[in-house]
Amino acid sequence: MRRAAFGFMTALAALATGCLNTGPTEATLGEEFELSPNQSARIAGSELTVGFRRVVGDNRCPIDVFCLVEGRAGIDLDVFGTAATNPVRFFTPLPASWDDGTYQIKVLELLPNPTASRAIKPEDYRVRLVVQLLPGPADLARDTE
Repeated sequence: MRRAAFGFMTALAALATGCLNTGPTEATLGEEFELSPNQSARIAGSELTVGFRRVVGDNRCPIDVFCLVEGRAGIDLDVFGTAATNPVRFFTPLPASWDDGTYQIKVLELLPNPTASRAIKPEDYRVRLVVQLLPGPADLARDTE
């Protein structure tokens, strides 16, 4: 019985450690960063946290096939620290952006690119993005002087 309990606790600890690998990281305003599914990043210098939830309906054309239509994929991000209605969904083709009037989130790339010979597992996706501070009214007035 103790051996079974120890085995269960060891497996639980390994699972928890694996989950920590997709925990929050920190990114900087204006610098590109990459997220895995279920990973989030606190944006330094802001109140934002951006999380990559999942890819929805990836029917992009495989890179090794000729397609008449490009296809598309949906990318669900969670944005905390703003009035966003989560998830915020972006669609390919990329880049695609969303803003709340103060910050702009731009999705730059969805990886990997599909191929005809290999299905993409949900955990294999990566999204490359950048968060930028939008110019405020004072910045716009300064630019027109």
